[in-house]
Amino acid sequence: MIATFCLVALQTMRNRIWQRIRRLRNPRYLVGAIAGGAYFWFVVFRRSGRTLRAHPGLPINELTTAGLSVAVFSLLLFAWALPRDSGGLDFSEAEIAFLFSAPLRRRDLLLYKIIRAQPQALISAIIFSVVGWMHAQFVGVWLIFSVLSIYFTAVALARARLKLAGVGFIARIILVAAVCAGLWKYAMSLAAGVEIGQHDANGLLRAAASIMARPVPSALLWLPRLFVRAAMPLGFGQALVSWAGLIALGVALYFIAAGINVSFEEASIAGSLRRARKVERQRRDLHGVRPVEFRTRALFKLQEKGVAEVAILWKNFIALTRTSVGFLAVLILLYAGVLGMVFWTHDAITTQAMGGLMIGIAVILLFSGPMVFANDFRLDLAKAEVLKSYPLSGERVVAAEIAAPLAVISFFEMAFLATGSLLWRVATPAKAIARFVATPEFVIAALLFAVPICAMQLILRNALPLYFPAWAMQSKDDARGIVTAGQRMIVLAGNVLALSLLLLPAAIVFLPMLWVAHHFFAGNPVGLALATMPAIAVMVGEVWLGIKALGARFESFDVWNEFDVAV
Repeated sequence: MIATFCLVALQTMRNRIWQRIRRLRNPRYLVGAIAGGAYFWFVVFRRSGRTLRAHPGLPINELTTAGLSVAVFSLLLFAWALPRDSGGLDFSEAEIAFLFSAPLRRRDLLLYKIIRAQPQALISAIIFSVVGWMHAQFVGVWLIFSVLSIYFTAVALARARLKLAGVGFIARIILVAAVCAGLWKYAMSLAAGVEIGQHDANGLLRAAASIMARPVPSALLWLPRLFVRAAMPLGFGQALVSWAGLIALGVALYFIAAGINVSFEEASIAGSLRRARKVERQRRDLHGVRPVEFRTRALFKLQEKGVAEVAILWKNFIALTRTSVGFLAVLILLYAGVLGMVFWTHDAITTQAMGGLMIGIAVILLFSGPMVFANDFRLDLAKAEVLKSYPLSGERVVAAEIAAPLAVISFFEMAFLATGSLLWRVATPAKAIARFVATPEFVIAALLFAVPICAMQLILRNALPLYFPAWAMQSKDDARGIVTAGQRMIVLAGNVLALSLLLLPAAIVFLPMLWVAHHFFAGNPVGLALATMPAIAVMVGEVWLGIKALGARFESFDVWNEFDVAV
């Protein structure tokens, strides 16, 4: 039986590798593989080799071991707070059909999952040992990944058993939070009795080492320290002891997982059906865009009559609240957290720092927002025939598609820029550049530049599915790998190059006008308008021409022929 399971795992891995190799006959996969391989060679492997020869990696000592043991302990503890409590394991439909009907015990099914996970664990261990720490032992890293997979399986079954006993997700969160709070309080009590010199980094490290050597912390970190020493042993003898300990721990966890009284077969079948529906929906409708897992109410009710573009805008706003809700939540939490820090400290230096952080977030959002908010043609490519049925020209459809992400990004740009400028004004910075940033003129000028730059990026990103649909319509199977990384690098390089060329005419117009404004209208608001408006007009004109070009392409776009070529 074990030999059969190993044969299935090896054959599956072999078929997957050959499938990816045969796929290189397609030019878009071949180009992506060349770009991805070149990137990993020059940036990762070649540089990591020079870096490891110059810097031998993390020092192997008790303090490093203790610090990494704390991280492993946190990982093992927080696994109990995960929301999933069905107890189901990930089996494919073919595995369910053949294995669940076979005369196999529960422990045999668990053993099959462990063996099937070994090829991926071996590849991860190779990458981690070569690219990661120089001192990391391959055998130890492989054992860590294998034992952790068994541990997470046992914890998943234990969470399902706790649910049957009435201990749900909320109760587990409270218990884990209580354990963390108790451990933090105990650590603070230990640290209070340790004297540390002011600004003494070595003293801080020695104090942390002394705290970790206490009986209670040492006992709590005994098992996590076993994981760390398996990858970074102090000697060959310690490596053998740690490897033997991990093997014994894995065997014990395997029998514990097999003995938990939870029927994971039904949950696995239900999970397999959900995954199959998810993949089918992804391939049929979204073509590589993550499908939504929940539904939200519409922001407003659409009237029966009105401007036709509003229907597309309304749809894209709803799609944004479903597909990009995580990024929206991060932006809102960042904004609230920065303001909370300012109101809590009431310090001028902190206020100025938080203002600079707000402006920095606005700059990052200007270039990352068009990538994240993909509720435009990147989402609607397969529904192009429906859009063609609307009484709209191609230009109006393109403008309506990019309107929703542009409006959302512009809103957050305005919020972060205005708040950051206001915080700098409250902090009364002394530098001239800081005084300029803390003015309403800066906020208005920055927004006038940010909106057309963001629109340019949205036009470029919507040009990809219209002009190169084969590179945009990808299935879930293409979500990882060197080929996909290479394709994304090529697309990113193309976007950067195209954006640079689009900004070049505006820069040519802006620089001489800035010189004129600085020499003849210094300190006058008219000078700022004279320096910025011509460049902004050039960018707005380029956006208009881009919308017309994409509109003409959309009107000649045949989704069925293009989709056949893409597939």
